Amino acid sequence: MNDVTVKNNAGWVVRSSFQILPYILFCAGIAGIVLFVRSEFLPLERGICAAAAWILLFVLSDLSAKSAENRRMRENDKKERRASVERIQSAVKRINDKALALNGSYGGEKQVLTEMSASAQTLLPSANLEASKMEYEILTTLTRLDFLCDKAIAGTDRGGDFHKELENLSVKMRAREKL
Repeated sequence: MNDVTVKNNAGWVVRSSFQILPYILFCAGIAGIVLFVRSEFLPLERGICAAAAWILLFVLSDLSAKSAENRRMRENDKKERRASVERIQSAVKRINDKALALNGSYGGEKQVLTEMSASAQTLLPSANLEASKMEYEILTTLTRLDFLCDKAIAGTDRGGDFHKELENLSVKMRAREKL
């Protein structure tokens, strides 16, 4: 297998693999059939049938290989979607656990985090592209919220950024749940 790395028109680096061995085998098989027909060891009609069968064999093997690759890619996509949801669930749980250290003035935020933790556990992976985009935004917001939770615990969240970011996250989570 020869790997070729090229840049496409958009500037993306694309890796392409080209396998020469199957083409050599294909050509050798056709050449062998032609040789047997020309030397009259094989009648012309049977030679044509053999060549057609040889071509069909290679077409079917190529389709089978592509089908297996598509199946492998679908499985990888499923795993990645599941992993994305699991990252959201663990991040919400971590922030919810961390929020237990917040003082009494954050009672409403604690309740929202508890409800969000429960709803995150029911979140299902989705093949929707919009869902993937939302999950990325939710994870980014969760990272910010984790930092702001530390600030709130330390008592340095004077501007109420923790509350604002929590409201922002709640809206995103509700939107993602609908997909």
